[in-house]
Amino acid sequence: KSMTMVSLASLPFFFPLLSPLHSSCLYYPRTLPCDVSVNNSSVILDCSARQLRSVPAAMHGNVTELKLSDNLINEVFKESFQGLNNLMKIDLNRNQYSKAEEEAHDLCKKGMVIENGTFANLTKLRELLADENHLCKIPVGMPLSLTSLSLRHNNMLSVRRQHFSELTQLKELYMDGNCYYGNPCEKPFLADHGAFSDLTILTVLSLAFNNLTRVPSKLPSSLRKLYLSSNKIKTINQDDFNELPNVEVLDLSGNCPRCYNAPYPCEPCSGDSAIQIHPLAFQHLKNLQNLNLSSTSLISLPASWFYNTTQLKVLHLEFNYLIKEIASGEFLLQLPYLEVLDLSFNYARKSYPRYINISDKFSNLVSLQQLHLRGYVFKELKSKHLRPLMNLTKLYTLNLGVNFIKQIDLSVFQLFANLTTISLSDNRISPILEGSNNSVIRRESVQNHVIRSRSIDTDLEPSVNSMLPAEGQSSSSVYNPSFPLIKPQCSMYGKSLDLSLNSIFFIDQQQFKGFHDIACLNLSSNGIGQALNGSEFIFLPNLKYLDLSFNKLDLAYHYAFYELPKLEVLDLSYNIHYFIVSGITHRLGFTENLPYLKVLNLSYNAIFTLTEPNLTSSSLKELVFKGNRLDILWKHGDNRYINIFKNLCNLTHLDISHNRLSEIPTKAFHSLPQSLIELHITNNELKHFDWTALQQFENLTLLDLSSNKLSFVTDNLASCTASLQRLVLQQNKISQLADGFFNKARSLLHLDLSYNELRSINQSIRQYDNLIYLELLDLKGNPFECTCATVDFKNWINHYVNVSIPRLATDVICATPGDQRGKSIISLDIYACTLDNVAAICFSVSFFIILTIMMTAITKHLFYWDAWYIYYFCTAKLKGYKSLGMTKALYDAYIAYDTKDMTVTDWVINELRFRLEENGDKHILLCLEERDWEPGKAVIDNLAQSIHHSRKTIFVLTERYVKNGNFKTAFYIALQRLMDENTDVIVFILLEPVLQHSQYLRLRRRICKSSVLDWPKNPHAEGLFWQNLKSVVLTENYKRYNSLYTDSIK
Repeated sequence: KSMTMVSLASLPFFFPLLSPLHSSCLYYPRTLPCDVSVNNSSVILDCSARQLRSVPAAMHGNVTELKLSDNLINEVFKESFQGLNNLMKIDLNRNQYSKAEEEAHDLCKKGMVIENGTFANLTKLRELLADENHLCKIPVGMPLSLTSLSLRHNNMLSVRRQHFSELTQLKELYMDGNCYYGNPCEKPFLADHGAFSDLTILTVLSLAFNNLTRVPSKLPSSLRKLYLSSNKIKTINQDDFNELPNVEVLDLSGNCPRCYNAPYPCEPCSGDSAIQIHPLAFQHLKNLQNLNLSSTSLISLPASWFYNTTQLKVLHLEFNYLIKEIASGEFLLQLPYLEVLDLSFNYARKSYPRYINISDKFSNLVSLQQLHLRGYVFKELKSKHLRPLMNLTKLYTLNLGVNFIKQIDLSVFQLFANLTTISLSDNRISPILEGSNNSVIRRESVQNHVIRSRSIDTDLEPSVNSMLPAEGQSSSSVYNPSFPLIKPQCSMYGKSLDLSLNSIFFIDQQQFKGFHDIACLNLSSNGIGQALNGSEFIFLPNLKYLDLSFNKLDLAYHYAFYELPKLEVLDLSYNIHYFIVSGITHRLGFTENLPYLKVLNLSYNAIFTLTEPNLTSSSLKELVFKGNRLDILWKHGDNRYINIFKNLCNLTHLDISHNRLSEIPTKAFHSLPQSLIELHITNNELKHFDWTALQQFENLTLLDLSSNKLSFVTDNLASCTASLQRLVLQQNKISQLADGFFNKARSLLHLDLSYNELRSINQSIRQYDNLIYLELLDLKGNPFECTCATVDFKNWINHYVNVSIPRLATDVICATPGDQRGKSIISLDIYACTLDNVAAICFSVSFFIILTIMMTAITKHLFYWDAWYIYYFCTAKLKGYKSLGMTKALYDAYIAYDTKDMTVTDWVINELRFRLEENGDKHILLCLEERDWEPGKAVIDNLAQSIHHSRKTIFVLTERYVKNGNFKTAFYIALQRLMDENTDVIVFILLEPVLQHSQYLRLRRRICKSSVLDWPKNPHAEGLFWQNLKSVVLTENYKRYNSLYTDSIK
């Protein structure tokens, strides 16, 4: 197979479809299955996730970046990128393969085939990404300009020096995941001696997850980042890094891993031993700034490792066994410039100490900014336990999460001068109760800790099963994920305290004494069930962001949160416990007491009844009210809560999604704040929407009505709103747009109509030139009808090239007619529709001719005798024909048979004639063609005379004879006697089973069965046959008719 690239110059039929990108002369056909974007001098074509099976053709030579990831491209050839001489980046990641290839035993037959020299002519190519393609070898013929190459998660099991001999300019090489538990190869990854030595300017080398058993030799001295994590390296020798003086980042994590409770398949070194690192292994790494030794089963940290690493700023030591080292801290003396230290999850198994034991030598880390001590596991925390950290003036983040701490003196953190982020999430901290004995702590197993949801988890924290780095990330993220400790929306306000996922079921005001400078507090997922009375946070006067989500708050008092005058953001989502109970107090009037409150989140509380009928606030800007029961609050006949949002006079953002609304009462809609800028009503059950009500919102720019059941929209959007810029209507049941929908809609910039039931939008869109203001029109997922009526819409698409239609060539497809199903609407052949009149005339003429021929043929086949008879009958009448009197019959029967069939002739002469004329008492006179016809007379005359002068006409039928023209002529003459004389003279003898499907023969068998005789198969029955035949010949047929039929006819 091969695919030839075609230049635009050779495709004149594309020019009507071209769309300009900017003022320069760059044009692209709308049929191109890619999204085009221009950023200064960069032209980016995003063709990712389009189910493409080959590289698209007709691309302009000025393209600088081409994204082809997540497609079905199995083969790439030299011609695939022909003419794209300005390409600087190609992304071929994750091109899937067919099921047959997936089941192949040979790994190399599963994936993409890249022809040698495919990229050779791309002299400006800088970056090539080919991850997850089951490649078994490094593509041959790479351009010398290549500086970054990513071949992650393929099937490459060895690396040789000649593979990189051409890539002298390569600076970054990523070959992670070619052999590990998620991509098994059952053999070690081999890197030949000096395999990377020719890459003299290489700065980044990543070989994580490859089953390497040793550090590759002769690595280039230019390296700055080296990732060797999650291999099977058991020993680091003294000279492994001797030639790498420029390394700044070194990742050795996951070699000899700590496998206890590992959330992925884990294979420790023998005897759970640690990685063996020579005491002087790092002595030449004078520029080392980031060292990752996570999950290497370390028990000790020799100070000699850090003698020459004076520039070290980040040290990861998570998932080891360093409890004793944390207590002794000898290695800390060598790290004066360390800024980030992570000692998380170094707990001793089956141990739950009362206190944390931190070495006094931590005080020497004068540059330390972040300290992570998650997973140490201890019971109590007092000021003396953190004394070594108190003089670290640069320390601003302290992470003590997942330690199962039960009792803590929060005032200890006031002793830190510059601490801005304190994380105590995932512990067992309980409220301080007066008179409680804090020294008596019940022994408990640390294995019963239940991890619950908190507000940060949903959007920011990755799953524990996501144990591989994403594209562009280093492998170190496996053990030290980079998600923020505190939500950025919260920490941006200032000093932050995270107490989420603890056991603080009751808030005691004394608990926060001394935290006057806290601006962000997270108390989510604590099971707090008390009724807040305005005194709980009295010692937090500067609090601006409060997260109380995933609790069981009882909002019984009007003055809740009264003590927080500076509060700006309040998250009360997922506090459903008391809200679903009817008959108790549910007050939201506290909003009146918060003069600076800007954001209030009341999501997913199933609120269906309230004590006060409305919310009141002059400062609130954003209200998230999704996941409640406005369908009940606004139910028909109940007007108590119609004005629930009316007194939020400065509200700009309102979200009432997921409220099971089938309709919005007109009064409720008109009571919404007129200051709204964004209104979200998604995932409801709306079948109708009052578009005219939008007139009251003079500043509304976004209306989201997605995932409802709307079947129509307004007749004229501009008459309803002059400010709306973005309208989202995806996933509804809209089947058509009104003709005037877009008329004068100059403010509308983005319109999302994806996944509806639109079949055509011609009339509504093509008439209005003011749609030049529209920037984006999303139409994917609609069942368009691609007929000639769609041509106007296609012409509009090609004319208004400023309107971006996402995935136009791949996802805006035809549903009907059948021959167009699955094809892009933009591929409709407009030239086939330009000759409609000619086509209609041609169709009419051809239809008439074909119909005439068919009717003639059918008439001749079915009604030939009738037409023939009528014609000659009328002709005879016109000529004065009169019926002649019939003479007396000369013969008893005329025998019509196949005279050319010797067998039949012999049977008639020697058998039939003998039986009827000579045998028996009554002799029957027969008329035989070969005996009684008059010589020299016309056949038709002899035939007509024989039939008319005989009392009966006996047809001796065989398969051959019924196809003979003589039979048909004789039959028609005999049938003529029936019509002229009302005399039935026909008798059939079937020597062979013929005319089985003849309706005439079937009818005759029913009316006069005795006139149809079958030659018996049993010789003993022949006598009966001759007797029946004589009887039929000597009697009239009408006397033998079945009375059942003849009576019904009469």
